Amino acid sequence: MDAGRSRASAVATRGRDILFVGTAEEAAALAGPETRVIDAGGRIVLPGLHDVHIHPLHTIEPEYNGERYDCNFQGASVTMDETVARLRSCLQEADLTTDGWLVGQFFNPPSLLSVTETYPTVRAALDAVSSNIPIQLEGSDGHAFGLNTAAYRMARHPETGERLPLTADSLTGAYAAYAEYFNTDAGGAPDGTAKDFARHIIGAPVAGLENFKPVLGQLTDLMAANGITSLQDAMVGEDLADVYAYMDAEGLLDFRVRLNTHIDSNLFGGRTRPLDMQAALKAAQSMRARFSGSEYVRGDGVKLFVDGVVEHPTQTAAMLNPYLEPVFGADGDISGYVDLDGADCRQARADTRMRSGPAAAAFQAEHGFAAVRCDKRYGLLEFTPDNLSRAVTGFDKAGFTVHMHALGDKAVQVALDAVEAARRSNGLSGLPHNLAHIQFVAPEDVARIGEMGIAVTPTLAWAVPFWEYDTTVNPYINEVDSLFDMAKLYRQDGIWGSRVYPFRSIKAAGGLLAAGSDAPVDVPSPQPFVNMAAGLIRGDLLPADPRAEAQDPELVPVMVNPDEVLSLDDVLAAYTINGAIAMGQQELTGSIEPGKRADLIMIDTDIERLSQDISTIWDIAQTGVLLTVFDGRIVRDKL
Repeated sequence: MDAGRSRASAVATRGRDILFVGTAEEAAALAGPETRVIDAGGRIVLPGLHDVHIHPLHTIEPEYNGERYDCNFQGASVTMDETVARLRSCLQEADLTTDGWLVGQFFNPPSLLSVTETYPTVRAALDAVSSNIPIQLEGSDGHAFGLNTAAYRMARHPETGERLPLTADSLTGAYAAYAEYFNTDAGGAPDGTAKDFARHIIGAPVAGLENFKPVLGQLTDLMAANGITSLQDAMVGEDLADVYAYMDAEGLLDFRVRLNTHIDSNLFGGRTRPLDMQAALKAAQSMRARFSGSEYVRGDGVKLFVDGVVEHPTQTAAMLNPYLEPVFGADGDISGYVDLDGADCRQARADTRMRSGPAAAAFQAEHGFAAVRCDKRYGLLEFTPDNLSRAVTGFDKAGFTVHMHALGDKAVQVALDAVEAARRSNGLSGLPHNLAHIQFVAPEDVARIGEMGIAVTPTLAWAVPFWEYDTTVNPYINEVDSLFDMAKLYRQDGIWGSRVYPFRSIKAAGGLLAAGSDAPVDVPSPQPFVNMAAGLIRGDLLPADPRAEAQDPELVPVMVNPDEVLSLDDVLAAYTINGAIAMGQQELTGSIEPGKRADLIMIDTDIERLSQDISTIWDIAQTGVLLTVFDGRIVRDKL
């Protein structure tokens, strides 16, 4: 993965460095009496892989001592009836202290909509499990949550730290600045669903160093098994930094890591009040200084959320166009759309009486949907554009690489504006400021990414069809006629088809395409070869009708914007040399060249051969790592 994409038949290392790359005969001349010679048997050797957006410590399960019990839903689709049954079973197993929490981990976010006649709201369902033990469902996307009444009682105000229960009154009072993170019922009371910063207000216990110590070996094993020798922890505070400091001091790190200090717009300002840039810089500088003498850990990154996520019901991704409002019929399929620009909706937006009471009921009866669905919703910018520009400009000047969560096309636009503002103020710093996720990008901003040479870090596996998830996205971006007709749901025209994950276009424009798994979102593993296969094909076989109950349903091929498929070289570069550039360590890692560090992996699959036939591309996902070498040390040996 050097500039010429050279190939060689042998590599020699000495100590921590690559000494030689060339022919086997030339390498043999370098061997001494104590040299270990490994015959790869014709297998592929690659540079160690880079995961530039991952939450490593959340891929393993910490050990708690009664303060919390994790009830793992493993991302399965469940109804509220099934949710209650599972939580009750977990509660019987849990050995909680008097102030302990029951946490439903890796909960499928769309299942928050799966209310039943027995449990018409998430709050009612969780209250049925326990009225006094706080319960929190943690969406597998990290953005959606479910809460019971006991959890609302545990809320603390983010500015004062004082305990103040979340109620209809406090949401319009003390918590008014944060009210949009909590969904409510017709009476204004929290309905049991919440999003994003709600996690900080509710404050379920989080794992610290002592919780992680017993399981850190699982983390290093997981990374080595996936060939990950460098990674970027996408969001770090002092609690997680303590874990990395411990691993560093104890010699437990088998990978290089850059830490991104999370600058939360609700804590440091930037969303509803001016950004306290002095406090934000102080936090980032403290992290950088803490690891200034470390060989393997750097604290010179900053994480900023520009927006949230696009899927219903969260819909906090900031979009240039309003979210659409599909109307569902008795059969569960789409029967039409709310005309947001029609006379009825214009009247509903103008007349606040239609939001509740008899007027709301009359509107619902006449039109088949609630008047509140006439609101034009564009998602949520976590920073105002001016505050984001101030943040990026300030961090750029201070030498920090800024890693921005920018998922919606509006968020991408605002993030690019912020980088441009930093360059106007500071000049071209050369820092690889990075946009993560980029689920939707307007064509004009694809061109800007290229012109500016910006690094982007998507999760390649998210650009393949996943019906259950896609039913919470596609109909709210494109007008589609059916959830159950694959050709209609996955229509390739319109905003969704033209703007979703434009990987190839960004590369062609001159942008730098890196890769990040975002694990444990989706699955608690980096799965780099799954991501590579997805980037090569952007398609899969789905049931022609998801409602069919046959054991062997008819399958149809479904693609997600197939014009944006990548080549094998593209996906390998994303995980190697481009990842190294995005982490600012391209002089050290990312390619197999003399003078660079000996970070190498050997794989068990001929991915090049498999990539040449569409029928075998998905076989790349099964690739195993036989050997992982980090800094000249063998940290995984399955030969």
